[in-house]
Amino acid sequence: MKQQWIDYRIQWKPTGHQSGAMRGLSAGIGDHLRALALLRDYPDPRRLDLRASLRDPFERLYVRDTYLNTALKLIVLVDASASMGYVGAVNRWQVAQDIAAQLALSAYRTGDAFGLYVAHQSLIREGTLPPRLNRSAWHWIQQRFHHIQPQGHRIDGLIHVTSQLPRKRSLVFLVSDFGWSESDIKTMFKKLNHHDVIPIVLEDPFEVTQAPKQGMAILQDAETGQSRFVWMRAGLIQSLAHKRLQHQQMLQQLSRLYGYKPFLVHGQFNPLALTHYFMERHT
Repeated sequence: MKQQWIDYRIQWKPTGHQSGAMRGLSAGIGDHLRALALLRDYPDPRRLDLRASLRDPFERLYVRDTYLNTALKLIVLVDASASMGYVGAVNRWQVAQDIAAQLALSAYRTGDAFGLYVAHQSLIREGTLPPRLNRSAWHWIQQRFHHIQPQGHRIDGLIHVTSQLPRKRSLVFLVSDFGWSESDIKTMFKKLNHHDVIPIVLEDPFEVTQAPKQGMAILQDAETGQSRFVWMRAGLIQSLAHKRLQHQQMLQQLSRLYGYKPFLVHGQFNPLALTHYFMERHT
C-alpha cells in the first residue's frame, strides 16, 4: 500500500491541552490570534506585537495572545458484518483496511490520537486500538486485518461500541457498505451525533454491472449467506434497481437529518479524493 497523507479538516475547535495541528479553545502557542494583551499582564516578549504597540498613544507594549494548536481524537469504526467480505471488482475488506491504515498514518503525522474499533454482532478485540498517539498503528492494522473474517448480519457490536468512545467531541469515520436496516442506521447515527461523523460508503461496481440480465441465476444474500434460484427478467431487474436506489436515498436523507455528509468509495480507495472531500466541506 502506497503511503499517502490525508489532509483532514474540521470546522470546530477541539478542547484539551495536548499540542497538535488544530485550532483549539485554550490559550497557548498557536497560529490564530485570540486577543491582544499588555506585556505587563503576559510577560512574554517573544509574542510582542510591534504594530499594536506603535499605535498605542500611551506607548504601552502589547503581546499576541493566541489559541493553542490542539490535538484531537480521530476514531475509525469498521463494520465487519458478512457483506464487508464481498469480493468483486475489489476486495471490500481490503479497501476498509486501506482506509483505516491511511487514516492512522495521517493522524500520527498530524499529532492526533488514533483509535480503531472493528465489530459485527460483537466487538472484535483483535481489531481494537484505544485512542492514543501511535506511530505504528498503520502497520498494526495491516497485520491484524488479515486475521479478521467478516461474518454475521448484525451490527449490534458496532452500535454498542459507541458508548466506549470519548465523551469529548472527536472526528469519527464510519466505514461500511451500509447494507443495514433503516432502524439500525438511525440508531447508529443518533448515538454518534455529538461527534463529527464521516460515513464512508463502500460500493463495488460489480454488484450492479455483473448481475445477470436474463435466464436462471443464483442470488446470494451477502449478510445471511442464503441463496435463491431466480429467473432474471426485466421486472425483477427493475425491482432490484429500485430497491437499491431507495436504500441509497434513505441513507442520504438520514445523513442530512443528522448533519452528516457521506463520502462514497466506488471501487478502490483514493486518499486524495478524501482530502478534496474535506476541502469542499470546509468551504
